[in-house]
Amino acid sequence: MLQDIYQALTADETMSGAEPIIIELVFEDPQTPDTVAAGIAAALPNAPVTVTSAFETPTDQFLFAAFEGIRERGQEAQIFAMARALRTALDAVEANPVLTDSTYGAAAVDAATDRESFKGLCTTEKTNLQPFGWPHKMIRTPQAWRKSRGEGARVAVIDTGHSTHQELNGAIVQTGQRNLVEGGTDAHDRFNDGMMMNPGHGTLVCSVVGSRGDVDTRGNVANNGAVVGSAPAAEVLPIRAIKSVVNFRQSTIPAAIAHAINQGADVIAMALGGPTRVASTERALRQAVEHGLVIVCAAGNCWPKVVFPAAYAAEGLCTAVAALTQSKHPWAKSGQGPQVTIAAPGENVWGASKNKASDPDNGVRASQGTTLATSLTAGVAALWVAHHGGRAALQAKARAAGTTVQAMFVASVTHDITKPGVWRGSKTLGAGMIDAEKTLAAPLPGQATGTEAVAAKNLGKTGVSPTLNTLITHLANHDPDALDDVGPEIADFAAEILWLSHRAGAKARAVETLGDEAAVGPDHASADLAAALSDKPHLQAVLRIAG
Repeated sequence: MLQDIYQALTADETMSGAEPIIIELVFEDPQTPDTVAAGIAAALPNAPVTVTSAFETPTDQFLFAAFEGIRERGQEAQIFAMARALRTALDAVEANPVLTDSTYGAAAVDAATDRESFKGLCTTEKTNLQPFGWPHKMIRTPQAWRKSRGEGARVAVIDTGHSTHQELNGAIVQTGQRNLVEGGTDAHDRFNDGMMMNPGHGTLVCSVVGSRGDVDTRGNVANNGAVVGSAPAAEVLPIRAIKSVVNFRQSTIPAAIAHAINQGADVIAMALGGPTRVASTERALRQAVEHGLVIVCAAGNCWPKVVFPAAYAAEGLCTAVAALTQSKHPWAKSGQGPQVTIAAPGENVWGASKNKASDPDNGVRASQGTTLATSLTAGVAALWVAHHGGRAALQAKARAAGTTVQAMFVASVTHDITKPGVWRGSKTLGAGMIDAEKTLAAPLPGQATGTEAVAAKNLGKTGVSPTLNTLITHLANHDPDALDDVGPEIADFAAEILWLSHRAGAKARAVETLGDEAAVGPDHASADLAAALSDKPHLQAVLRIAG
């Protein structure tokens, strides 16, 4: 069966220049890449494949197998089928395709065929709101800065890297950077261009986190440049893990998180995400939580359901952030769901703008998305860490209380806040809009909060939740009626169902924008999954797959 699937996938002769497809293999016991490669060679003779460790170690329980000569787009269902057959052949616990992810759901569902249509799907009306520091007035960072400006705290920004820019002067950590795309320690953005790229995204995030300067209580910027980060004295450690937030894979994210831990980061900001479940990303988040870090992730743009890795907030592994407008209404393109922890300004927020090497080093512009909300929140997390004496001090207090630093931050950031009236009681945007002053003033929990992550040692030999459990959590938060159709018999299909569920949501949102359902066709499930769903009407309705 594996041979048949592989031959069908490689029948396409238009593969010149295409990136290899990647399948994550999860084992109960650590394996060497050579051992796994040999197993694949035995099952698929002559298949061009490269196997690497997810965590860059000689042996690993999580390995990535990259297969050359297979087109991903349009063949995702068959790739899921190949992964399942490969899992059986190698006696792996799981095999998860590491598909192309996107914080921008419309790009991933191919709803637009030209640049202008794509922009319209994932944006709202752009307005150059004044003054430049208006979000600070909303989230009360000037008041919080009386207690902490983030001195001594380090924020790792896992993104496209950084660039020379006036707004980053004095903020960027020069040693300890990492480039997981081209290799080496130079984390400068290479400004990869094209429709599915977003060069300069990392520079934007770094500036909204840590640009130096000051803002008064009315939002007027003073000193240094044109914008000010929410943690204007924190250190920012850029890690170049992706070429583009609009088109990337999670295969570099586990190693990026591990590097952030090793470099003494206190906070990790990931303004990226997508619909693909990758078990090693979950494992990396668990390691970060075990080391006392605060992780802040974007709920997603255009994907109406909370994407990965932000979706892991439901398991106590990160803080998930949704985006708001200046009027505190939900930003129309924000991901939403019960997994969201908090919301922050994300429409028309000013930050550094540099999209190619020749752009000036002082450009700024108003941007939008959960990227901005995530960056502002990561800066507030840095203020909180510094205010409480640093990560080591917080971790000691967390251990004494039987909790984690991540759970303590969630308790602090949600303490004493209420939901804006314009939300009309919504339960999909978190506890309310972030208030930096209240976050710092909140008492630290003296006992477990109920939002703690389960210790990896209590999750079996892999140290992660089975993908079936991840699917159950996803459906409980977004489509609870479909839980009636979920049982152990679909465990092997859980990753594909998760992906299809997100795709269905993004396509529905694209139809709302385009006003033309015919422009956005349904997805196809793999043949085995389609057969398994034949008596599961609730799941069929959620996935909206073609017959």
